[in-house]
Amino acid sequence: RSDVRWLSVGSGLNKITVRGLQPLCMRANDYAIEALDPNPRHPQDIERDAHSAYLHIGLNLHGVGGTDAWGKQTLPQYTNPGNKPYHFGFIIE
Repeated sequence: RSDVRWLSVGSGLNKITVRGLQPLCMRANDYAIEALDPNPRHPQDIERDAHSAYLHIGLNLHGVGGTDAWGKQTLPQYTNPGNKPYHFGFIIE
């Protein structure tokens, strides 16, 4: 998921390959992000889409949790400031 240089999903004519111009954060799911709202209690509660793939491409992942898991802010070294520009590139084949 992090430091990904390339990712291929599908096969044959339905194959998509993404190549990062630098290491990226990528993930592919068989559900839309909206399927997670409201929060499902169990993985089997997520509404899956057998006919689609959802590909998420980003430069960085914001860290999760702080020093006590859920109650504190993310530690500064794992935080991506939202007030500065980020630039990244990738090629989709």
